[in-house]
Parts: sequence; structure tokens; C-alpha cells
Amino acid sequence: MIYAFELSGEHETIPRSEVLALLELFSSDFREIRLLDQCLLVEAQDLEIAPLQRRLAMTHTIMEALAVCDARLDSVACAAEGLKLPLQSYRLRARRIKNAELGGDQVERAVGRVLFSRGFRADLKNPALDLRAVISGEEVVLGKVLARPDRSGFEARRPHLKPFFYPGVLMPRMARALVNLALVREGEWLLDPFAGTGGILMEACLVGVVGVGVEVQLKLIQGARANLEGLDCSLIWGDARRLPFKEDSVVAAVLDIPYGRSALIRAPSKEELLRSSLVELHRVITPGGRMVIVADRPIGDLLRNAEFSLVETHTDRVHRSLTRHIFVCGK
Repeated sequence: MIYAFELSGEHETIPRSEVLALLELFSSDFREIRLLDQCLLVEAQDLEIAPLQRRLAMTHTIMEALAVCDARLDSVACAAEGLKLPLQSYRLRARRIKNAELGGDQVERAVGRVLFSRGFRADLKNPALDLRAVISGEEVVLGKVLARPDRSGFEARRPHLKPFFYPGVLMPRMARALVNLALVREGEWLLDPFAGTGGILMEACLVGVVGVGVEVQLKLIQGARANLEGLDCSLIWGDARRLPFKEDSVVAAVLDIPYGRSALIRAPSKEELLRSSLVELHRVITPGGRMVIVADRPIGDLLRNAEFSLVETHTDRVHRSLTRHIFVCGK
């Protein structure tokens, strides 16, 4: 089956990578067909929609792709004529991406006229068919909505709304996306050796991953415990340069290394902290496992020196003086 993922515009590259990472976990086989602006088309076999919906952070809708056509009204009408759908009530909503060729109302009217002539009736409140059109550049993707990931919970978990707040932490959507890039499954362990206030661990635990965090500052351990109350997570007061785990014992790690004015470095230097921590992480991560690391600068040479392989990289401009560099690594 061909699926269309309506991606959020929160980041240029991570939404696509997040979808593809989760397809590795929740489909038996898949291939990427095309990437449009904020819309990813893939062919997937045996896709598990429910866990995918539960985990995605940067996707608005998951659809069965019914048609892809040029962003012209005659092409849209022709595509609507060819839609293979049961004769049931429907609702259609269209979304225009940036400065796409057509407006959402134009597409809705064009498709609606054709469906009406075919005997379909619209029902905005309780439709049997939930249809979606994504207008991206010079193309329109028509699909049947299969799932809408719940994005409202991320807003409720913004850092300043938690019991304990500390500046400079990742936003929940980004933290969840990084957990997903680590290819960690429900019931497996995920390590954050710079646990801080527990934001990454929280997003992992909420999707059934078992979190374990190491943090050198006792006050942050205490604050993280308040934030993570009721979740399946362990916190250890310790040093990322001397992790209390056996070799090859951790499936995945996600970490945001200390940087900025609020960061406390309890090591001879930030460079030594990072270098020693990477050596320890390579020791404890299982062969074939993944690590996702966030830094304030390119650290590819340090990662290679620690014998990690680079799978992909991303950048995230936070403000004028801070651009985060995100590295997805394998062992």
C-alpha cells in the first residue's frame, strides 16, 4: 500500500527521518517513493498504524494515498473521478503548503463537485470517509486519513509547565523525535547520560520505552524525579565518563550534551567531558545499537574517533547564537 505522511513544518529534515526510522520498527518492508514539501510518500508492507500514531511527533496525518496529480483544477477533478471509494458519506479537508499553486478551498470545491456528481454526500460531523488533500508545490496528494497523531500532549509537557524547570532543555516534540530516531522499541532500555530534568526520558517512557538516566548534578536528579513521577524510569547520580553499566548492555542512547551558560561542566574541560563520555557510550551500547547526540557544534571527528559510524546529521537553529547539531550514530 502507498502511504502519505503529512509532515509538520517544525523542522526541515527531521520529520522525514522520524517517519522512516519508525517504518523500520513497524513495517515488514518499505521504500521511499517521493518527498514533497511537507509530504512523504512511501510504500510499506504490514504497517502497524496504532504504534506509529502513538509515537510520531512531527507528522500531522497518516493517509492511504489515493491519487497524486498536478496542482491544476482540471487535474484535481480528473483525479477525483478516478478515486476508488465505497459510496459513503465523506468529509474533505485540504491544506495548502506555503505558496502552493492552488488554495485549499479551490481543491475542496473541485473534489466536492465531482464526488457529488458521483452520488457521494458530505458529512462534516460524522463522516464514514475522512479524506485529505495536501497541496504541495505543483502537486496535490489526495488520501484517506488513517490516523492523526495526538500533538496536543506535547504542548502540555512544555518545560516551563513541568514541576521542575531548568533553562536550555529540548522541547518535547524534538525530544520525542530523537527517541524515535534511536530505533528503540517498547520494553527496551534507553540511556540518557546527561539526563538533566528528564525531558528525553519522559518522551521515551510515554511510548513504553524503559528510561535510565545518569546526571552529575544532584539538584537536577531531584528535579527530574519530580518530572518523571509515575513513569518507568531509573535515575542515577553519576558521571557520564564512568557509566555504571556492563559492556554491550544498552540498546540505545539519546543525549543532549551540556552547553550554554546554564551548563555545569564537572570535568577538566568540555572537550574532555565529551571525548571521555563518547568512549564510555561506545563501550556500553550494544553492537547494532544507535546513539542520537545533540551538540552545539560539529563533532563528527570526535564521533569517528570513538568508533561510531555516522548514519545521518541534522541542524536545528534555535536562535542567532545557537544552532544545534544532531548526529544519528551506529555502533
